[in-house]
Amino acid sequence: MVKNSNKEILDFFKKRMLNTREAALYLGLSVITVRRKAGKGEISSFRPNGKNLYFKVSDLDNYLLSKHRSNLEQSEEVAAMLNFKISKRWKI
Repeated sequence: MVKNSNKEILDFFKKRMLNTREAALYLGLSVITVRRKAGKGEISSFRPNGKNLYFKVSDLDNYLLSKHRSNLEQSEEVAAMLNFKISKRWKI
């Protein structure tokens, strides 16, 4: 894992556009995962020079917010999983 100085981290938070490595750090994902999600269109990206990918911070924020689930959704998901495990264990 690459160690980043606090200054480097603060610098990329101030930018409006991030490269793939910086976007991966921002999202807490691997570079490969960010590239895959960009390729699938899950994360908006730009390739101005035809080579490198760049990401707008606002688009990354929107991606993060779209992954937020309400407590009700999480509760329903946990309840469904518990019901599945119980029914499987007790062969209901």
